[in-house]
Amino acid sequence: MSAEAYAVPDPTLPDPVRTPRPNAPLPIVDGRRTGVQHLLIYVFVATPMIALVAAVPLVWGWGVNWHDLALLAVFYVISVLGITVGFHRHFTHKSFKAKQWLRVAMAITGSLAVQGNVLNWVADHRRHHAFSDRDGDPHSPWLFGTSPLAVARGFLHAHMGWFFDRAETNHRRFIPDLLADRAVLGVARTFGLWVTVSLLLPAVIGGL
Repeated sequence: MSAEAYAVPDPTLPDPVRTPRPNAPLPIVDGRRTGVQHLLIYVFVATPMIALVAAVPLVWGWGVNWHDLALLAVFYVISVLGITVGFHRHFTHKSFKAKQWLRVAMAITGSLAVQGNVLNWVADHRRHHAFSDRDGDPHSPWLFGTSPLAVARGFLHAHMGWFFDRAETNHRRFIPDLLADRAVLGVARTFGLWVTVSLLLPAVIGGL
């Protein structure tokens, strides 16, 4: 083996993992969530679970009317179609073309599902398909191995644990087309507004 194989890396040189050679693919991840962003992940994962547990004994036998169930169904269908048809089939896989107003509508309705903004969602999902079930897949169930305990840990990681990885998928590598779309960028940048609409609009309509 050559002497170069045993050379100590020069810390003043660029990191070869994060700074690719010319013509090499861009890094898979780029940056980390801020502390506030990461805290919000915990809030939006834990709060619905706690609310459900609290709601069952508090409203059992009263407090839920047909208009409440109708609102649940309508907003569920709108947000689920936004995710499945919009975020997944259209933005991630480009399965069909759509006029700009429809692209914006799908970006908004997908945002109502509160699964993250359209840029992060699509970047993570394209990365998943590029590295399915191997190193680089953000939610591979085989991350910890194939023993029974490792499979159980992998199951939890694939379904929920990966939410808490602070490393962010590199947008320049996986979604350059969305970064060039100013209208979709606008929806992503106002994600907080659509989360607020998703949480408050059903309550306002129900109250009226």
